[in-house]
Amino acid sequence: MLPNMEFDAAKSVPNIIYYPFYNGIQMIEIDYNNFEKARVDFEDARNPINSIRKRFYGHNSIILRNEKGELVHQYNLRGKPYVATDFASINKSILIVSHLNVIEDKHRAKSNYPFYGKYNFYVTENNKAGIIDTLGKPILDVIYDGINSYNNDYKVSIANSFGYFNDEQDSNFMYTMLKNGKWGFKTNQVMIEPKYEELIPIKNNVLRIKKSEKFGLINFKEKILIKPIYTDLQYKTDFYLYANQITKDNSEENTLYGIINSNFKIITKPIYKNIKDIIEEYKPSGKYWAFKTNGFGAIDKNGKEISEFKYSFEQQNPYQKYYRTSSYDDSNKQYILDMNFKEIGSNYDLVYHWKNSLFLVKKGTKYGLINLNNQLVLPCEYDSILETSNNNELGTILKNGKYGVLNSDGKIIIPCEYDYLYFTNNKIAARILTPEYQGYNQDKKYKCGLLNNEGKIIIPLQYDSLESLNYGLFKIKIDSKFGIIKSDNILITPIKYDDIYDFKNGFCIAKIDFGFGYINQSGKEITHFYYDKLSDFEYNSEDKLTAKVVFKGKEIIIDVDGKKIE
Repeated sequence: MLPNMEFDAAKSVPNIIYYPFYNGIQMIEIDYNNFEKARVDFEDARNPINSIRKRFYGHNSIILRNEKGELVHQYNLRGKPYVATDFASINKSILIVSHLNVIEDKHRAKSNYPFYGKYNFYVTENNKAGIIDTLGKPILDVIYDGINSYNNDYKVSIANSFGYFNDEQDSNFMYTMLKNGKWGFKTNQVMIEPKYEELIPIKNNVLRIKKSEKFGLINFKEKILIKPIYTDLQYKTDFYLYANQITKDNSEENTLYGIINSNFKIITKPIYKNIKDIIEEYKPSGKYWAFKTNGFGAIDKNGKEISEFKYSFEQQNPYQKYYRTSSYDDSNKQYILDMNFKEIGSNYDLVYHWKNSLFLVKKGTKYGLINLNNQLVLPCEYDSILETSNNNELGTILKNGKYGVLNSDGKIIIPCEYDYLYFTNNKIAARILTPEYQGYNQDKKYKCGLLNNEGKIIIPLQYDSLESLNYGLFKIKIDSKFGIIKSDNILITPIKYDDIYDFKNGFCIAKIDFGFGYINQSGKEITHFYYDKLSDFEYNSEDKLTAKVVFKGKEIIIDVDGKKIE
């Protein structure tokens, strides 16, 4: 249990948070719980003057004192200074954690915050902003209208309600400061006075500046790297994008950009737009999709065009092995590009992804398969390459009206000799025409059976129909009667039923003549077949399976043995 915050009503002072001493200095926070504050969060940093808002956890003033109780430094909005006698005795118990809960992120305070000496605090005084360290030493005087802190990746630090975190005490922290509408820059070694309309650190020793509404680059010594003459200037890993003219809506997608290399030399004219990172191995590859004239294509960081520019923007990179895209002018025209952006199957009429890095191609009216190396895996002599199995390992092929099966490597495991094939219960149902079928003037008669995934017949092709049921069972038909068979060709019921319905909770409904009854999944009849109407077996409130049946107009509830429940 944490101790309560110190509060001395007799002294008429606000709530006080005391922290442990560090290097002979103790920090005290004055909590008004009102609209005043001295230390602010990141979202306040750009404009502290307008950022005052109610803060239910306090953070109003920071007081630093020594072990003698003497005031060392203060940041507050109070009209007169605090003195040591305003606070409780230094012998009083201190609040070690206060409002801090469990903090795990390294950019947040630890439980004995803030005394690792690694935190800088954003403070305001008289509507001006500054930065101090944990000992109250000014890093930036409290004279600025706004301050941004940058981390080692040159991105704006996400400050928490406790301040900015420096990973090492001696690390090269970076700030940009706003004063009278101009921006400056400071590290522990560099100070650039506020004089630019905009100033942003973008990489080591490189800053983007804005002067007279134009952008350029300088280094930390303010040497000009690129003159501020461009309407836009962006950093992309190892090169820069520049624009001579921005569209009226300031849209990057409609602005034409050129490339400046890492040595600050212009290497392309501004002819590209909508430049986006190409992701490989789940990270930026140093290559980019860009739009030029009549479609998208790929460029590298040196501005070299490494593909044609005719593709749509919706490039997909499945499994990090190739790109799928379409024509910019015709979305029905599909393309497959390898990782070097070379077209796969360009000498075919059509190319689509099939499976397992194989691609369906079309030559005239016939289909085949090729691989990522553009090698022919299955010749273009099939009328279609169709359905895949549930586990996506098999597909069907059609040639001269006959069906076969191939695996995901494109190898044929069942020749095209069946009149129909489909996948069911991880098996292959097959159908052939019966010999007595003589011509097109008669109804077609088929015989059906079951094959395994290697093409071996496991249920002979001797049934008029074959349908899958639950529990790996199959409904078979001879003439007008039905039965149930297992995939190992074992009949579990006679072929005598007028209809059989799917299993649910271990039982199926079957019909004989005009009556209905039940069969369990072992093939045993648990009732007679004289019921007029019945329901599937369902679990009741006692978690027991029961079913409702109707016999001679009377509803009866039965159990799993077919017996009436009284």
